[in-house]
Amino acid sequence: MTDTQSIKDKLDIVTLIGEYLPLKKAGIYWKACCPFHKEKTPSFMVNAERQFWHCFGCSKSGDIFSFAQEMEGLDFPEALKLLADRAGVKLDNNFQSEVNKSQKNRILEVNAKAAYFYHRFLLDMPASKEAREYLERRQLKTETIADWQVGYIPDQWDLLTQYLLKKGIGIDDMVAAGLTIKKDPSSPSATPGKPVLVNNLARYYDRFRDRIMFPIWNVHGDVVGFTGRQLHENLEAGGKYVNTPQTLVYDKSRVLYGLNKAKTEIKSKDLVVMVEGQMDVIACHQAGMKNVVAASGTAFKLETDDTLSESEQQRSNQFGLIKRYTNNIKMAFDADGAGVNAVKRVVGVAIKEGLNVGIIKIPEGAGKDADECLKKNPDVWFMAVKNAREIMEWLFDMVLVGKNLSSPKDKQTVADDFLSFVGLIPYSIIRDHWLKLIAEKLDTNIVVMKENLVDLQKRTRLPQSKKDVTTTIKPVITDSFERRRERCVLAVLKYPALFSCITDILPVGAYAGSGAEPLYEWLKNQYNINANIKKASDLTLTADFDINPWQMRAELEFVDYDEERAKEEVLALVREIKDEWLKRRRAEVQHQMVEAEKSGNRDEQNKLLIEFQNLK
Repeated sequence: MTDTQSIKDKLDIVTLIGEYLPLKKAGIYWKACCPFHKEKTPSFMVNAERQFWHCFGCSKSGDIFSFAQEMEGLDFPEALKLLADRAGVKLDNNFQSEVNKSQKNRILEVNAKAAYFYHRFLLDMPASKEAREYLERRQLKTETIADWQVGYIPDQWDLLTQYLLKKGIGIDDMVAAGLTIKKDPSSPSATPGKPVLVNNLARYYDRFRDRIMFPIWNVHGDVVGFTGRQLHENLEAGGKYVNTPQTLVYDKSRVLYGLNKAKTEIKSKDLVVMVEGQMDVIACHQAGMKNVVAASGTAFKLETDDTLSESEQQRSNQFGLIKRYTNNIKMAFDADGAGVNAVKRVVGVAIKEGLNVGIIKIPEGAGKDADECLKKNPDVWFMAVKNAREIMEWLFDMVLVGKNLSSPKDKQTVADDFLSFVGLIPYSIIRDHWLKLIAEKLDTNIVVMKENLVDLQKRTRLPQSKKDVTTTIKPVITDSFERRRERCVLAVLKYPALFSCITDILPVGAYAGSGAEPLYEWLKNQYNINANIKKASDLTLTADFDINPWQMRAELEFVDYDEERAKEEVLALVREIKDEWLKRRRAEVQHQMVEAEKSGNRDEQNKLLIEFQNLK
């Protein structure tokens, strides 16, 4: 048995995909909105029996390996290793050696060793006494520190780099992981008193020094990066927080801090709570609220205008991670001016993604963030989360702050500010609700508000609601003739015994040019081999096209049909198809007869005349 088959035997595709998407039962299938293109109506289907998935919107399909490749951005060997680890399958030695050569896997190994080093240094070394006291003041329990693998690195120039060298890690892999920095030869020499590497490695030093270290995991629990919080203020050592730069395994837009620990609880509660920092996440989990995550790096923070497009994409990616587990999100930000502006910037993306967003408001004096609030009074934090305000209500109040509604200028400002968010809502009924509300508040009518929204979109190029965004998807069939031909042959695919209904009535060529022609011809070959085929399992020929999507559609479209009901529909469809085909063919033949007459081709005329007379 091959490694791939062993993995497939141990991993159920529904269970695997269900960890990424909120699958719902649909007959013998499971369905969800496709993660690979924008859509509101689920067209992504999973077949548990065949261990196969297919999206009818974008036409992507495959098995567990192709799904892992698409979702995680992996090549096949990486996807194979990921799923082998999950299934507990030991890969062939030759293949394993190839996997180990992958730089991504080497970086993950470097990160794992670094996380272990930071953590043990915090727990065991006298030089970490001050760091341990700091964490004690932050009220982190011993088991919490262990669970989150919090660490510390002292103010030494090359401590981690030297440790990793002794563990056999190459300097290039340390640099690729973002843990070690290659010194610019043109820059000034190292700070006096700071030890640097010697001999041929004198140009390298640690990125993180004198910092509390927080490992950042991907959803699978691999350490992909770090955030280091300064223990002592030192302007030369960088800002208060330093993060791993983008690497082959770390992209801040595709990572949420704590998601690997929170994902089960998020699915269970159908809700994610998003806070700003690592300490907020850890404090919430320690207090028993385990469906909490934070954005990695600055992807959810306030960005400057020149990076808006990039940061919006980052947020969209992170909201996409959230939508694997829930569509409901409650967000908490620092209660200052920058925090309010950050909320406005971030929620615009969340609204476009179709998420149900609530804003957590910590009462004045109860703390500026989740961590502070939990220290003062945990009940206040839990109540603030419970009472989070619906995002549009919160935004409505925000745009009214400081405005004089007797002033036409202020009324226009309020309208523009609020409509910039209303225009992002992908659901027309909800949009109308808020248009009516703002119209009433501004003492005008909804028609004016709708006109103002259209004008605003023209003036500012405001993105339209998600449902209006152009996406590359398979066009919907609008030709009723083609739709009838497809539906007819799909019914026969589910109940092959009905093929005789087609052959007895339809003329030759009725499926010529149809998208369903390959399926029709395949079924005809099956029928010619065995006219007594009774059920789908009797179909034996291997198709020279991908039949899986057709089989899934057949099951879905006729999920509530028994064979007798399907037969009634097939007979009706066959008559309609025949009538339409005869109508179209007569028109074609008449046109061909005229052309034959013009060219003086009497033989062709006679041949076409006979065909026309027989078209009935």
